[in-house]
Amino acid sequence: MQNKDDIEKLKKAGVLSKKSSDELEKTGGISKKRTSIKRFLKTADGKWVTPTLYYRGGLKSKPSKKQIELTNKVNTLITKYTIERKNA
Repeated sequence: MQNKDDIEKLKKAGVLSKKSSDELEKTGGISKKRTSIKRFLKTADGKWVTPTLYYRGGLKSKPSKKQIELTNKVNTLITKYTIERKNA
């Protein structure tokens, strides 16, 4: 898997065509930057922590409807009890 910036450099250098890079992106051959909003809450002793929901053992598996429902409910609770914090 290639980094998006590396692909852009190859395209500018004329080594990789737009058609080829589009195909790489379509087939998942280019990594995408994953960003999400970081949410925090403060512990009793003043440290900032990030709540996390993690499904162990689910690598490359499709989530079930119940799993999606649980994730949505947990995200709602996380949003309710945490704040967005810059420079965390």
